[in-house]
Amino acid sequence: MTLAERLNKIIHEQKISKAEFARRVGISVNYIYILTGSRGNDPDKPMTISASLAKLIALEFGYDEDWVMYGGIG
Repeated sequence: MTLAERLNKIIHEQKISKAEFARRVGISVNYIYILTGSRGNDPDKPMTISASLAKLIALEFGYDEDWVMYGGIG
């Protein structure tokens, strides 16, 4: 599961908008759309986020930090 898929899963499960997700973790709406969208220019290069943002998302929404960052368990 890609980062975009994991973030979209959180947004769907929390029943919130992307704008609400962005507001709650302190990022721009534009950035969350970039993170959750398809990769137009280089689809083979995986999208990543910082460890601190992954931790913030995990704490805010109750997900495993490693799952947010890398997938796998969670």
